[in-house]
Amino acid sequence: MEPLGTITKYYPFIDDEAQSILNSLMDESSSYYDFVQKMCDVVLTNDVPIKLAYIAAVQAWWCRTEKSMKLIQERYNEISWIRPWGYYHGSMERDQLQQHDALVGSVDKALEGSPEEWIKTELHLLHAFFHHPFGDVEGLLEPLEKAKTLIDANPQLKCFESLIYAFEGLAKAREGDMKGSLVDLRGGRELAESYDDSLYKYMNMLQEGNILCALDVHNATPVFEDLYDLVQDLEVPYLLGEVLNDYSILLEATGEFDLAISSQFESMNIRATQIPSDTLFILLARSYATLGDGPHALEWINRGFETCGSLDTPTMYNVNAWALALLNRLEEAEQTLEIAHSLTIKSGLEIHLQNHYHFSGVVELKKGNLLDALGLFEKAWEIAGRRPKVTAKNRLLLDLARVEILIDNQSIEKTKVVVPGKWLSKLETHALERGLSGIRMYAALLKSEFYQNHGQLKDANAVLVDALESSDSRGVATLRKRITSRIQEIDHLLREKELAS
Repeated sequence: MEPLGTITKYYPFIDDEAQSILNSLMDESSSYYDFVQKMCDVVLTNDVPIKLAYIAAVQAWWCRTEKSMKLIQERYNEISWIRPWGYYHGSMERDQLQQHDALVGSVDKALEGSPEEWIKTELHLLHAFFHHPFGDVEGLLEPLEKAKTLIDANPQLKCFESLIYAFEGLAKAREGDMKGSLVDLRGGRELAESYDDSLYKYMNMLQEGNILCALDVHNATPVFEDLYDLVQDLEVPYLLGEVLNDYSILLEATGEFDLAISSQFESMNIRATQIPSDTLFILLARSYATLGDGPHALEWINRGFETCGSLDTPTMYNVNAWALALLNRLEEAEQTLEIAHSLTIKSGLEIHLQNHYHFSGVVELKKGNLLDALGLFEKAWEIAGRRPKVTAKNRLLLDLARVEILIDNQSIEKTKVVVPGKWLSKLETHALERGLSGIRMYAALLKSEFYQNHGQLKDANAVLVDALESSDSRGVATLRKRITSRIQEIDHLLREKELAS
């Protein structure tokens, strides 16, 4: 591999011997990941400068090579500023919840030993990774401010600055400043490129892709394509799996659920030897549940509990309740929602309250309490309207349209003009304006049901035929199959109607 800024940025802080070892290893390596594996072998089997062992610990952490991380900790456990890099991070919530306090304690202890400023800077940045993804912004900014103070005092530390941009961009997004977030992330990407630091570039691009996914999925696609190329060059399985995981959210947002699920499985296979993330199980269950596939949704969220345990957060409980409700296991769903509600109150976070209202509404819908369901869905929508997440809005609009159609069906009057209701119209507009091909097809299925309820079979058929022609992507295979089946059903009804007349 060519010399990489991700590694050479350390040269001003290490001696000639360590630099010589790193140069030789880069010459011998075929990729960054190959280099990290070779470097870990060297520091585990030879007496090397302690700063080289530290760099190996940092790079092993970035690659999430658990075996090397553990062995480095065992060999260098006396070095307080190496120990924090033994804390694994590969989840949406699990690792932050389970390890935040221990990690912060380890960082504080390391700082008490007065390591060099560049090591202090990296330790503060490591702390930021373990901040809860839905936590207060102030808590996230605290370690970043400490790192910035060190960088401002020493221009040589500017090589670490681009990672701060990634976290500050995330903080601005949480506060609703999406434009400011993108400015930071693109600035961080440019700064990382100027230092040839592929890892810091990766972090800024990943956040940019996720932010764009919430704003405009089509602008997010090229970012993920570039990310995929970047991690292919680095050859780090963990990073490739992370890109596929986050790309699946983009596919979910467009309604291409088959490709989203495929991407999630590919991510899981790539990271088969690593600790599975709670995110994986949540996303798989969520995609299946949005398709109405209760059995698979429950299977995957249950696997999440088996793998990750019962986390002190409502996320998995809410999805579990949703899956149970889809299977008409309503008493179990309500019991699970009670657990989720207590954790929601404890968290004080709107995102969890939104999900609680939504999935409580699904339970009421399954009970046949349509007005109660509508009220809960509308409460959830009020919160969702303040947030840019497309996936959440998709799920809510689908259920709002669904319950609206059921309410309409209870009070159908003979009218000459049949007009779709408020929520079905909003769902259609939402899908069309954002170019969400799968959601548009899902809306067509609901609209055809609405027309069929009113005896408008030709309109029901026309809506479906139009939707079927709108996309032949592999991502909408399940929806296309449902539409084709419904067209056949309506064609049969139309023929019967013709024969009867």
